[in-house]
Amino acid sequence: MKGKDEKCFTVVWIHPLKGCLRKTHFRWQTIILGIVLLVVGVCLGVGGIFWYQGRLKRELKASISQIEALSQDIVFLEKQKEAQEEKLEALIQETENALQEVVSLRELDQKVRSILQKDLQSSLQKVGIELAFDATVPEPCLPVNELIVSPLEMFPIGMGGPALGLLTPARTVSPDDSSLYGSDFTSQTRTLESNLSRIQSETVARRKSFEEVLDIFEQGEELVDMVPLRWPTWGRVSSNYGWRNDPFTGVRAWHQGIDIAAPSGRNVVATAQGKVVYTGWNGNYGQCVIVEHKFGYQTIYGHLSRILVKTGERVKKNQIIGQVGSTGRSTGPHLHYEVRRYGEVINPWPHLP
Repeated sequence: MKGKDEKCFTVVWIHPLKGCLRKTHFRWQTIILGIVLLVVGVCLGVGGIFWYQGRLKRELKASISQIEALSQDIVFLEKQKEAQEEKLEALIQETENALQEVVSLRELDQKVRSILQKDLQSSLQKVGIELAFDATVPEPCLPVNELIVSPLEMFPIGMGGPALGLLTPARTVSPDDSSLYGSDFTSQTRTLESNLSRIQSETVARRKSFEEVLDIFEQGEELVDMVPLRWPTWGRVSSNYGWRNDPFTGVRAWHQGIDIAAPSGRNVVATAQGKVVYTGWNGNYGQCVIVEHKFGYQTIYGHLSRILVKTGERVKKNQIIGQVGSTGRSTGPHLHYEVRRYGEVINPWPHLP
């Protein structure tokens, strides 16, 4: 027993119930193994605690980084929102200013035109001409080359003229209105920019109209030169304006101008200053010159034997633009003289003092 006790670790204890002395023997290898296991377990527990704390720290740092990034995004969005609100306010203010300018120009245009009409209309009313100084842009009247070939016979007095409606107004296609945008900031901005662009376009148109009125006002007494108010040539009226018997068919037909019989080669002058918008052959008109004047007036000179002006040339009142002839649908040397306003044929007699 002595040898066994020396190799073992003996624990002596008293049994609590029986009261007898007890001994328990533990081998040193077992004790050392238990201590090693205990130390290893403690180390593993402490290491696990440290590992878990490190993981918590990493997750906490990642959460803090996400919060900081989110805060930066919020600050950026707030700044962007402020910039957008400032841009929207600037666009609204710019639109209001442009609208006020358009209203001011419109009122000023109307006032000036009213004064101009009262001041200068009286001189034109004496010859039966009513001018409306409206800031409207008429449709242009462009010639249509339509040649009607028919046998011509010689008549004692030159007569003739084109069939009704050979000069037709060019149609203008109005652009479709753009659709409205949504209610977000981008759509509101685009809508404001579109409205601002339209207002600016109207402003430009109003300015041009006002400049035209100022130009007319500055010319003063020269206004009469802008409106057809004289005979284009000297001769005898062989065919009047209105209904007549057609010299070729004998059928009752509408005559759009007056025919002035004159010797071939007699000079033809512009009845008002303006711009030549057409020269050349124009169907039944023959050799033809069309001059565009202020206030929507156009004068047509047909059946010429010779044209002395070019398209695009600006002519003065009384300037020679051609010579009497018998070209086109004509029975003899004469001038077909026609007056139009905004594309509509009108009676030329009030323009022949």
